Formats: sequence, C-alpha cells, structure tokens
Amino acid sequence: MRVIAAAYLLAASVAAISLQHPFLQESEKTTHIRDLKIGQLNFLHTTDTHGWLGSHLLQPDYDADWGDFVSFVSSFKKNRLNKDQDLLLIDTGDKHDGNGLTDATNPNGVEAAQIFNEQDYDLMTLGNHELYMPENSILEYNTATSHKFKNKYVSSNVEFINDDGHTVPFGNKYLYFETKNSKTRVLAFSFMFNFRRFNNRTNVVPPMEEVSKDWFYEATEKYDEDKVDLVLIFGHMPVTDMENREMYELHCFMRNIYPNTVIQYFGGHSHIRDFSVFDERATGLQSGRFAETVGFLSIDNVTSETPSFFRRYIDFNKRSFKHHIGKNSAELKSSKGRKVSDELRSLRKRLKLDEVIGYVPKTYFMSERSLDSEENLYNLIIHNVLPRLHSKITDTTIGRYIMINTGAVRYDLYKGPFTIDSEYIVLPFMNEWYYMELPNRIASKIAHYLNKGPAIASLAPPNVASFSRSTGTCPFIDQPGLTEGYTTVDDGGCKGDDTKHNSQFDYLTPNVVQHVKLVSEGPTDTVHFVFYSFLQPSILEAVNAIVRDEGGQASYDKSSCKVYGGNSTKVLLREYISEISK
Repeated sequence: MRVIAAAYLLAASVAAISLQHPFLQESEKTTHIRDLKIGQLNFLHTTDTHGWLGSHLLQPDYDADWGDFVSFVSSFKKNRLNKDQDLLLIDTGDKHDGNGLTDATNPNGVEAAQIFNEQDYDLMTLGNHELYMPENSILEYNTATSHKFKNKYVSSNVEFINDDGHTVPFGNKYLYFETKNSKTRVLAFSFMFNFRRFNNRTNVVPPMEEVSKDWFYEATEKYDEDKVDLVLIFGHMPVTDMENREMYELHCFMRNIYPNTVIQYFGGHSHIRDFSVFDERATGLQSGRFAETVGFLSIDNVTSETPSFFRRYIDFNKRSFKHHIGKNSAELKSSKGRKVSDELRSLRKRLKLDEVIGYVPKTYFMSERSLDSEENLYNLIIHNVLPRLHSKITDTTIGRYIMINTGAVRYDLYKGPFTIDSEYIVLPFMNEWYYMELPNRIASKIAHYLNKGPAIASLAPPNVASFSRSTGTCPFIDQPGLTEGYTTVDDGGCKGDDTKHNSQFDYLTPNVVQHVKLVSEGPTDTVHFVFYSFLQPSILEAVNAIVRDEGGQASYDKSSCKVYGGNSTKVLLREYISEISK
C-alpha cells in the first residue's frame, strides 16, 4: 500500500503489535536494492497480471517482460537454493482485461494464455476476470485440466459446468504433496472471494459455505496436524479486507483445525502490495498487479516452535531480476526466456499494438494527484473527454449529466506515444450508454448518494488503496535520484519493497465522477442523466432512494432507462488524443 493523504486508516495499534514480531525485523542496506533472505521454504508469487506480459514500455521501473520473468525463475532455482531448500512459484489469478495482448484477441486472452503458461508454476488458480465471460472460463478450464497443470491447479470453491450440463470442480479441490528438497509436507487449498457475477458456465460457492462440506472435512481429517507441516491457502481474495474480512474469517476457521501448524496465505484482487500477520504462525502475502511486482516470501524453522517469516516485493524489472539471481546481464536470459520474449514481440506486431494514434503531452494519474489537479486522469476525462459524447438523443436545449464509475479506468495515462495498446491499458472495457429523463433536483443528488455509499461493484477491483495500515509510522521518502514508486507500509514495516523509491500520495477516488452541462439550474427542469449501462442497478437504487427521501413513491425501474447511443469512453479518449496531437 502506498502512503496516502486521506482517512480510512486501520488502527495504528495493529501495526504496532505486528512490528513487535521478532521474525519481521530487518536492517537497511546501503544499496537501493534490498536483498532477499532465502529460507527453508521460499515462494515467488504473482497475481492480477491482467495481460501485462509484454513489459511497461513507458515505465523503466517495470521494464521486464514475461520472457525475462521465465528466465529469472529458472536462474533463481539454479543459483539461490541449497540442497535442503525449496521454491514454489504461485499465481492467484486475473489474467484478462487490462492490456492489448489479451484484450485485442478473440476470445480474450486466447494467445496470451499460451505465453503465460510457458512459466513453470507450481500452483495456479483463477480470478474473477476468468469468470465474467464464458469463453474466458472455458479457456482457463483448459489450462486447469492441461497435462502441464492438471496436478498443480487448485480451486476449492469454484465449479465449471461442462457442455453436457454437469458441474465439476474447476481443477483440484486441494493438493497434498511433499516438497522436493526439504521434504516439507504441504496441504494446499485455494479460495475465490464471494464473487457473484460469474457466467452461466461457472459457479462460485462462498468460501465459508464450501468449508462446511463433507469433502473439506474428509480432507482435513485425512491430513491432520500429524501429517501436515504447512497449510498453504492461496486464492483470489485480499489478505487485508476491512469490509468483508473473508480471509480473516477463513483463518479463524482453519486455526481451529490446525492450532499448531504454520498456515501461509497468498492473496490477490485488490491490486496492492500487502503483507498481513494473522498470528505468530500465519502470514499472508499479496503481490500487486499488472506485472509490476513479484512477491517473495521465505519461511524458516517451519516445524519448530518459532518459525520465522520474511517478505519482499520485487520490482518487475531486469535490474531487480539480475540483482536477485546474482548474475551479470549476459546471463539473465535463458533460451526459453528468449523464446517467450520473441513470441511476445511477434504477437504485439500481429495485433498492431504499437501503432501510434497520437501523443500524450504529460502524464495523467488516477490517484497520485487530487481530483481537481490538471494532472489527474479523471479530471481530464470529465472536462475533455466526456463532453465529446454525442448521439441521436443529444439535445443542446436540455441539460445533461454524464456519469462513469471510476473503476472503469484501469491505469494511469503516461506521457509519450498513445498507441492501440494504450487504449486497452487505460480503458479496456467497451461501454454502452443509457439515459434517464429526470428532474434536475433528483439528477443533481445521484453522485453524492453513490459516493457516500460502499464501493460500487465493478469490473475493476475495489478501491482499497484508499487506506494505509500505519501512515505516520514510516517516513515519507523524497530523495534526489530516486523515482516515484511503491513505498509499501504493511504488517512487516516499511522496508518490504526491494527497490527504494520516493513516496507517492494516494488521494481518495470517489465511486463515480461526472460531466455536467446545464441549460439552467431550475430544480424542476428536465435533464438527461447519461450513464454506463453497467451502472444501471446503482443508478436506479440512488434515484428511488432520493425520491423516497423527498416523500415521494419510488417508481423508477429498468423501463425508465433508455439507450442513449454514442461512442464509448475508449473511443472518445482516442478522438481527443488524436485531435490534440495534430
């Protein structure tokens, strides 16, 4: 989590207690790259890659591609482990939606999946972005049942519905295995958060409902504490979740079954670097997003009274990879890694992802600048992009509101060439516009209603970056020569990032933003309230609640919403960038 300039802080006492754990104490190195501590069990973890296999071309801090990552893991295994140490490579899902390498193909991700699967994962599972569209689920199920991953893919509470209508597990319900070198006995489960927008070829059972089933009881009875050295739970849910607390609830349940066993969690979904200490024998690691981060965790003395844990967030770049394998630049790329990088370049070329549409004059940030800043991306969209929306319904004699949910925007817009790939990176989703005819007094209150409520369900992850566990316990870094980047604050303290960066402020991002242009501000004037079709349930809830607050009778339903038409926000942004580049 980054340092922020807003409220919603977790209790400082939690951080203070966590920092007292002796196994989390670290010393500062003089180099800008902090070293790893190799242990008995070692883990490398990725999550929420969302198609970012081809590097961040405008961000040198994340200049490695998937081929570099393949080479890194291979070299790490060869060069960093002793004969009694093990490495497990884990991914916790969300491989679609966010980059042209996945989103420009049909089905989404059909070619990128083959490249992703070149990595030799030891444990894999899926995220919610593998569940929105049936074709994505079918593609992922093919991975889960493939020869390479059928004994490595785990999904304890997600089900797949075959062509004949029969429901089957989406991979293995659990795995029990012994590690190669240290002979550690591992029982592994994987849980998706309580996701409800799955497609008709899948089903997600709430985690706490799943663990009440017979199969789970039988598995934990068969592999009790006498037969298990480590319970490994990895899956697509945040390791810190103050709203739903799903992983915390799951941990309390598991600790009753395994009171003395080390339990290690790996999470995802909320797109942050995070490390949580559940108790003295259990921690959770979450490793960012968009191939910006490789999470590292080691555990020593797994079966002793005093196990020790160490975590590190590795910047996804060649410099960090070279440092951590201890090899020079000529030895980073393996033959397989070079092959994967060549496949990525070929795919980019075939999809024409580097075709330049225009040029962005400066960088626009989603949350590192305040909403009223000219360097804020939502500010740009509100004032320069949304006003370009026109359709057959557009009537300049009638005022209008144009609302979008902020979760539809996925990434900062960087200074430099704006390409086909840039469109998928910033605004990966096509949207359909709806509208309602409303009195201005109702329309003017919708944004406030939605922004004071809980996070709106979105194709984007929840905006959990709006809080920090221990702001004030770590110094704000601002040193010449350092780039802006992650300065993570977590239960392990302030030095989890492998690369020292200057801190960034994260400003609160509202649920929705809107462009407003009124002919007059009369409360009874009829206006067109235009919004994403995705927002329809939220808009109807807001409108009816506002009407009831006024003493009226709620009567708005789906029939009150009509198709507005016009170009998607993605196309409107393209038109704007093209125009200012002339």
